[in-house]
Amino acid sequence: MDALPRDAETSLKNAPLSGLPAAEVLERRRQFGENRLPAEKGVSVWTILLNQVKSPLVYIILTAAGISLLLGEIGDFAIILFVVVVDVIMGFIQEYQAQRTYVALKGLLKPTTTVIRGGQRVEVEVWELVPGDLVVLNAGEKAPGDGELIESTKISIDEAILTGESEPVNKQALRPDEQADSANAPQSRVFMGTTVVTGRGVLRITRTGIKTELGQIAASLSEHAEEDTPLQARLKSFSKILTYIVVGATLVILVVGLMLGHKFFEMLRTSIILAIAAVPEGLLIAVTVILVLGMRKILKRNGLVKRLLAVETLGSVTAICTDKTGTLTEGRMRVNRADLLDEERAWQTMVLCNDLEGPVDIALWEYAEKLNHGGPQNLYDSTQRLGEELFTSETKYMITDVTSTLFHGQHVFFLKGAPEIVLGMCAGSDPEREKILAQADEWAGQGLRLLGLACRTDGILEDYSGYTWLGLLGMEDPIRAGVVNAIQVAEHAGIRVRMITGDYRRTAERIAANTGLIHPGDETLEGAQVAALSDAEFRDQVEKTAVFSRIRPQDKLRIIQALQANGEVTAMIGDGVNDAPALKRANIGVVVGSATDVAKETADLILLDSNFSTIVAAIEEGRVIFSNIRKVVAYTLSNSFAEVLTIFTAMMLQWPAPLAVAQILWIHLICDGPLDIVLSFESREAGIMDEKPRALNAPILTRLSTILIGVISITSSVFALYLFGHFYHIHNNPIEGRSIVFASFAINSIVYIFAYRSMRQPLYRMNPLSTNKPLMWAVLLGFVTIAIAFLFPGLRTLLGIVPLSLQEWGLVIGISLILLVSVEVGKAVSNRLHAHD
Repeated sequence: MDALPRDAETSLKNAPLSGLPAAEVLERRRQFGENRLPAEKGVSVWTILLNQVKSPLVYIILTAAGISLLLGEIGDFAIILFVVVVDVIMGFIQEYQAQRTYVALKGLLKPTTTVIRGGQRVEVEVWELVPGDLVVLNAGEKAPGDGELIESTKISIDEAILTGESEPVNKQALRPDEQADSANAPQSRVFMGTTVVTGRGVLRITRTGIKTELGQIAASLSEHAEEDTPLQARLKSFSKILTYIVVGATLVILVVGLMLGHKFFEMLRTSIILAIAAVPEGLLIAVTVILVLGMRKILKRNGLVKRLLAVETLGSVTAICTDKTGTLTEGRMRVNRADLLDEERAWQTMVLCNDLEGPVDIALWEYAEKLNHGGPQNLYDSTQRLGEELFTSETKYMITDVTSTLFHGQHVFFLKGAPEIVLGMCAGSDPEREKILAQADEWAGQGLRLLGLACRTDGILEDYSGYTWLGLLGMEDPIRAGVVNAIQVAEHAGIRVRMITGDYRRTAERIAANTGLIHPGDETLEGAQVAALSDAEFRDQVEKTAVFSRIRPQDKLRIIQALQANGEVTAMIGDGVNDAPALKRANIGVVVGSATDVAKETADLILLDSNFSTIVAAIEEGRVIFSNIRKVVAYTLSNSFAEVLTIFTAMMLQWPAPLAVAQILWIHLICDGPLDIVLSFESREAGIMDEKPRALNAPILTRLSTILIGVISITSSVFALYLFGHFYHIHNNPIEGRSIVFASFAINSIVYIFAYRSMRQPLYRMNPLSTNKPLMWAVLLGFVTIAIAFLFPGLRTLLGIVPLSLQEWGLVIGISLILLVSVEVGKAVSNRLHAHD
């Protein structure tokens, strides 16, 4: 992909701003290629497969296989290797599918840019750009390629991505008589990936893709690795601790076995397999599946999660800080109140101090069309804009310097902005100012957004005095459907919602009251008051404040910091480049779908419909995700500890082992393997938003989980020992005893998984089974794998089992149902004695 040739640059230099025709765009894309940086190399298929084999637990299984081979137990050796292969394949399939889903979701973010082609402004995806394209840049946007400014208005660029310098660099366009290599050229050059901080301009693209400065850097990147999220790190740490405990326990079993006279290699092999059985190998895979499924569920509810971290953190959010316009409201402004002293000049201000960018500008243009006076477009086309100061969240005003034959060649300066700011630039008496401000306060109390209009003839743009007040406009922005209910749900769930807006105080308070966001005793703080408070004072005040009005971008970061200092887990909703610091600092950065590039890059969650209700839905899904993770952990540990306890107790009683090596592996990996994952598909339970947010460092195992693990381990072990003892002593047949114990453990885990579908509700109040179809298929598969083990003579020989009679199968099923009842009783008692944690 090459840069634009110099002769082409020269020819474009003198061309009008009509841009490239469609045919030329296609030809240049064929010549220069697509505007893409070298793609980051994700995790390869072979790496995913190798990761399944690199597990220390697999090493232990293979060690056990080697010991079995040395002892001449070919059957155990074969079944262990078979189980290893099955486990590796299952792990590979789950991780590969999770990886593909995650990459696909991230790929939904398709950056776009505005270009001038064929004399029209059109929005295209960034990869479609070609050298020679004219790109319109506005504040908050990233440059989509390297190029030169041919038009600019007070534009400054953040080049930290290339230079490391945090201060933005002022840029200016090349003059028509300047060449691309002139002395002024460095001030006109803009590079791909840099960010427009202020102003706007038109950029002529000269280099795309790998030929850009950023592309040269990106070409040196070879592989991208996703870091473990805090939850995954905790789970790995949890598994590591569990492994130490199990290894210690198996060493005790080894020593006790040797003391009881068992052979060393026999006890060594048994101890190793018990360790494998006790550690949930598929747990981390199951967690990855849960997180990715959560991302997909949130996407269905119009939220795009960019990072897995956001999925697990959402359930812990205690405070939501949200903007007003476009999030709580529809973002569709309309003028419904006007008090104009000079209607003609006010109409001109609405048209000529207007860039048709954003809902306020559109509302002004529509109102100007309603007033007509000859038509806004005709007025706009008959004038020339000589200069401008763009509206920013800091200044809260916009000024344009316009001339026209209509104005007899004079410079006329049109001003619009916050009423108190505009009034400060106007000439007039104090009583007149007080009257206007009182009117503004009255209108704001009705929930209207206010805009002051003024103008001045002659002077210079940088003179901010001597304007004539033209009038006041009141605009209404209706509250979004569903917002009131969403705020009620959030507050019922222990999540405090706060409004942060640059709007007028009374307007913000009225919207807050209409949405139910503000309550008796809550306070409102304005930006000036925030600035006057010390950090300690502000920490105390922020807890009592529901509305922050007239807030500057730097105040947003301070609000987030104060909330976090008070122990809050924060979600911040923003949309502008100046929101990026607060979005990055918040535990969950959230942006609306129309947010700037910088805000989207910083955020963890994108609201595709820009609706506040979507973040409440995402938080709900976050709680479901963590709840399912807890279920999976408790279920896998219940299965493992019961086997270990049974074999250890049998050894202490000097009985033969109630389970053989191959039987343990078959239960743990073949029968229970799919079941370890299907709890991930459990849907939302009633009441999950009635609970308070969990702490970020909340333990994986709750009190209830620990009780259930104990109940299942002890009850299942008691029944297994009874069955084995009965057949071993009465029939003097350890093989028949192992067969019924094997069947009992396999059936038990398949049956009591239904109790784990909810830690809150008894079986008869749980969600219908139809809401988790994968669970039904996994249960059916579990029964099939047990039947296969008993039906095929070859497998019976490998597993060391014999067929069971109908009476014995009835006994096994009866015990599994008793165990299910025991789990339900344990849940009921625990939930009655302790609040759910």
